Amino acid sequence: MKSTTLVFLFLFSFLGQNMRSAFAQESLPNPLSEFILGMFRMHQGKTLCADGSTMFSSIRSNVANYLKVNDLLAKATPPVVATAVWTLYPCPFSPSRSELRPAGANDIEGVWLFPESSQKLRFGPNSPQKSPAGPLPVKCDAVGYYSNGELRHAVIAGQAKCPFEKAADLDIARKNPRVSDWALLRDGRIGVNRTDVANHIEEWDVYAVVTPFAVNDVQFLAGDLIAYARKENGNKFGAATQFRHLQRLP
Repeated sequence: MKSTTLVFLFLFSFLGQNMRSAFAQESLPNPLSEFILGMFRMHQGKTLCADGSTMFSSIRSNVANYLKVNDLLAKATPPVVATAVWTLYPCPFSPSRSELRPAGANDIEGVWLFPESSQKLRFGPNSPQKSPAGPLPVKCDAVGYYSNGELRHAVIAGQAKCPFEKAADLDIARKNPRVSDWALLRDGRIGVNRTDVANHIEEWDVYAVVTPFAVNDVQFLAGDLIAYARKENGNKFGAATQFRHLQRLP
């Protein structure tokens, strides 16, 4: 039996479990609904997030429409449906909203801060993933997407003040050997290459904020970026395993 088949048999095995969410009492008129509900039972708050007020019928309709628009209805195998669900409902919130648009190279180039106030959104509220700084709380990240393809990333943890207030503050990291590069694969998707990690796979969906909005007391302003880690070793279905909120440094 192929590994993909095993994965989705495992998904269906969770259908009978109790789940305290907006979907718990929904009727299940067809296999598509059953499959989507099974995914949320397994992954809600981990790599899937839907607002508690969202009706399951709306989620199912959005998934079906995504498959139709992308000409995937005739190919709606479990992996295809799973990819659609993870694409539409990543944590901490869906990027399918009017305040966002896929980012282009001009939107992305620059030096950015992932501030302390937004770090609580890095992983889903029930995610088992650990902080990149281990047991220490992350104070902030600085991410530099330079026009020559150079990528720099610095994580500050602990109780010290975040040292990144302007773009030039990341220049000290550029004195180290260059091991990471970024490239725009298409609007809204960047790929990262690393020479220090064998067989490294890393792609992010990146969106530019065009209209201010707020989620979980975090303010997203026009010109900010939001990003979802979508592709890495072991992640074949586009589940968003990490989130970033980036504010441009002057």
